[in-house]
Amino acid sequence: MNAIVLNADVLESTFYDQVTGMPRPGFSVKLTVIDADTFEKYECQFSGGFPELEELKQLKQVNAAQEQYDEIVNRLRANLPATMSNINFDVVKIKGKGSFLTLVCRLPQGVAA
Repeated sequence: MNAIVLNADVLESTFYDQVTGMPRPGFSVKLTVIDADTFEKYECQFSGGFPELEELKQLKQVNAAQEQYDEIVNRLRANLPATMSNINFDVVKIKGKGSFLTLVCRLPQGVAA
């Protein structure tokens, strides 16, 4: 999809480990975009493709301190696409019901945000 960014943010969520019961953070990038071809508005979620998201996944594996997560999340927010910038990405799947749809997306291989 060739899109124009309206809004970009990092979503943070907490999941609980089924074995230990300990909270484990989860992160994704949410973009609100307009399709540059059809002018339809979409909510898009990325769980990869941004270097900082990969760093966050590595921190999760070693059970890092919250301060380390915060530093990378702040850097990720600073590096998100700017409002009204163009971005190209692939739609992997659509999730949701009715008018509450989210496009699950990924950046094309070899393209960094």
